[in-house]
This record gives sequence, structure tokens and C-alpha cells, in this order.
Amino acid sequence: MRIEIISNSSIFTKNLGKKLSRVISKGDIVLFSGELGGGKTTFISGIAEGFDLKENLSSPSFTILNEYSIDNWRKFIHADLYRLENTGEINGIGLDDYLYDDISIVCIEWGDKIKDYIEKEYLEINLSYLIDKSNIPTKRKIIFNSSSQYWDLRLARFKKILEKSGE
Repeated sequence: MRIEIISNSSIFTKNLGKKLSRVISKGDIVLFSGELGGGKTTFISGIAEGFDLKENLSSPSFTILNEYSIDNWRKFIHADLYRLENTGEINGIGLDDYLYDDISIVCIEWGDKIKDYIEKEYLEINLSYLIDKSNIPTKRKIIFNSSSQYWDLRLARFKKILEKSGE
């Protein structure tokens, strides 16, 4: 399944993340791709808010991986693979521990770098700039792509949530 949405603001993008959090469960993996500054971290911040995380979420560009506790039995993992050159470098950061543990919710910026490496279902979200007549990127196109029937069902639920909210 594929869903395309146009975002007019960072607030809209963040709220979209909050709404997506309603269909994300423990053990889920969400891969983000798109241009630098395209809104990946903003979207992930919205997901985190949807799970009632109070920490100020920032991109882990230098640490590569941040772990947050959602509650006593779930973790929220935010990874940023921008600085990784190849999938071989993944082994040293501990990401595998979270990808397959069935309790973590894993959001990975620049996830397109490792999608062939992951042996589990995942959702892909691509954020790209839309340029207006004055050559200024004022909007973002956000594309959700399912990799499986599991995510097709989740995206169908997400679509209903969007329809109810008038988006």
C-alpha cells in the first residue's frame, strides 16, 4: 500500500507522526529517507510524542542511536545512519539488538541504507521537498510505502485515522 500526503508545515508533519504512532506496535520498524533537512526528525518527534515521551528528541547524528523508555516493557529507538558508509558498520552500533527484540519500536533515519539488511517487515517513509514558484521549499511530500500485508493493514488503519481528522 502507498499513501501520499502533502505537509504544509513542521507542525503538520509532527502531528502526522503522532497519528501514525496510533498504529505502531512494539517490535515495529519504520525506515525514513529523504533529503537532508526534509523533516525526518520532526516526523519521528511526533511519533515519540504519540507515545508520550517527554524527552526532547533530537537527531542522533553523532551518537547514531538513542534509546528511550516508553514504559516498563517498551523502548523507543531513534537511529540516524547518515554517517554510516556501509551496512558492515551497523554491527558495531548495537542496532541488531533492537531490530529483532520484539519490544522496541525502531525509527531509523536514512533507513534506505539498510533496508536490504533487515530481515523483518518494515514501513518506509520518504520525505521530499516541494519547491514553490519562488524556488523555496515550503511543503513536503510524505510517501508511506508498505513492505508487507502486515503494514498494509496498519496503513489502512492510519488512512482511516487521517480521514476522521479531515486530512
